[in-house]
Amino acid sequence: MSDVAIITGGTGSIGAAICEVLSSQGWTCVAADLVEPPPGTLPWEFEHVDVSSTASVDTLIGRASSLGKIRALVNAHGILRETLWNDESDENVEAILDVNLKGVFRVTRAVAMMMADGGSIVNLSSVTATMGRTRNAYVYQATKAGIESFTRTMAIELAPRVIRVNCVAPGYLSEPMRGEGAALRAQQGGNEALAQLTPFSRLVTPMEVATAIGFLCSPSASGISGVVLPVDGGQRAY
Repeated sequence: MSDVAIITGGTGSIGAAICEVLSSQGWTCVAADLVEPPPGTLPWEFEHVDVSSTASVDTLIGRASSLGKIRALVNAHGILRETLWNDESDENVEAILDVNLKGVFRVTRAVAMMMADGGSIVNLSSVTATMGRTRNAYVYQATKAGIESFTRTMAIELAPRVIRVNCVAPGYLSEPMRGEGAALRAQQGGNEALAQLTPFSRLVTPMEVATAIGFLCSPSASGISGVVLPVDGGQRAY
């Protein structure tokens, strides 16, 4: 049977790059997302999923299981919205928590029960998870810090089954996130301004992030679990 990798957020810039890398390594990839690609444009499987719905996640797992043994999961989904501490509306706060944090829990819980022993789970955090910078997106940052903690906990929980759980923390990407990403990037001064915050003086690419994830899903990373791997052009070293 085929080795199956589920990639949530699989039609986004990072998700698509992850599918490309894992597919080249021989994985049968299932790109799971709310945003459907144009018909006939993906060389791998697509499944519509709403990570805020347990029923939708269960449907995704059933589809992936029909294609082979689930041996990898990459939680690459997420939303970025502006949140201000004095905003009286809870709508954005609840949406970010439900997708970015609870959604990772829902998908991981469902997949872990079906995953073959010796598999690999990779979560996506962000360089901002360790920052005290609260302007505009503090709830997003908080969810990413939670993902890093969740990664360590699940690494211990699933260790008896030799399922490795790791996390990749991208720096500022050359392509802003979907949704409000482009508008928030403009508020920060655009790509050129953010590039000056990194030792490389450039932004990392989705493919650089995907390549690191491909390594963590591979047998070459068989002794690695519970780590947060920054892919940020050295930004965390500042």
